[in-house]
Amino acid sequence: MANVYRNANYKLATTNLTTVYTCPDNSRAIIKKIHTINAGSGNHAIEAFLFDSSDGVTYQFAQHSINSGTSQAVGDGTFILEENDSLKLQAVGSNSGDHFQGTIAILEINREDL
Repeated sequence: MANVYRNANYKLATTNLTTVYTCPDNSRAIIKKIHTINAGSGNHAIEAFLFDSSDGVTYQFAQHSINSGTSQAVGDGTFILEENDSLKLQAVGSNSGDHFQGTIAILEINREDL
């Protein structure tokens, strides 16, 4: 069982719901931190969701309004993703696309050896 520490970087180009990380089908993932910055001008909102592939449902877990030039964590605590689960982010409101970027700290645990 291999553990792989990695960062997944993202930049939201639109206001569409965007998959920023999908857990591989042979692993589980621990999401330690989701960090974002509003790199645009003005105050904009971002929402965060987890897609549970086992039931095909997307669950919202965070929404933040972030001022220009301000960075913060998106969500409190640690999140566990099972095989094929996804983390999705969405910039909210008109003219909010292309404002948010950041990184996700992840530990992937490969389950092929189990």
